[in-house]
Amino acid sequence: MKPLPTGIPPQLDPLPGIKAVIFDIYGTLLISAAGDTDPDPEIDAAIEAAHATSPYPYSEVDIREIHAALQPGLSPAEIERHAIACEHRSNPTAVMPGATKTLRALAARDFSLGLVSNAQFYTVPILEQHLGAGLGDHGIDPELCRFSYLDRRAKPDPFPFQQVRDRLRQRGIKAREALYIGNDVRNDIAPAIATGFRTALFAGDARSLRLRGFSPESCGADLVLTELGQLVDCL
Repeated sequence: MKPLPTGIPPQLDPLPGIKAVIFDIYGTLLISAAGDTDPDPEIDAAIEAAHATSPYPYSEVDIREIHAALQPGLSPAEIERHAIACEHRSNPTAVMPGATKTLRALAARDFSLGLVSNAQFYTVPILEQHLGAGLGDHGIDPELCRFSYLDRRAKPDPFPFQQVRDRLRQRGIKAREALYIGNDVRNDIAPAIATGFRTALFAGDARSLRLRGFSPESCGADLVLTELGQLVDCL
């Protein structure tokens, strides 16, 4: 898989004062059409039923529980293998060009790095496989990571951004000193701005860019990136 050009020009400006950089995963660090779960009607119906009982407006499931309910005879290990097989079939991924080099360059310059992503239990292993090493080897701090299947709350809920903001604050890093990078104006840019973060819209792949009716100029992002490596020069 390779990124599909968007035809959107980058908007690159110096962004001084940034101390932390937080990334989305699907469509940003990974080439991916969506990052959604298997579009099987039975699975979709079970997910919708679980959402209906959630107290959160943007709820999330642990996909293992969905598969376990639909196939009660499987062991936990078999459920995970089945879920991973469904994911690979419905949502193939590849590393976004420049992801590894960008993460390592930022880590070498002592930026605090984290992840906020709509994700499942297999997302981090898939990302680590594509990056060729563990998250820690790329400078990503687990305390600055939030994943929707653990919180049971999905973006655009501001909750995961607020949690990372609070952890950064404990380290003396203000919200305006953190930059969030994502490919979706509604799910990434808007809640990150509402939390006080600076933002960069990643417009490097047409299959995953979600403008949601906005233009790159009107979405509120501080930067528009068409290659991940552009970020290093801006900082």
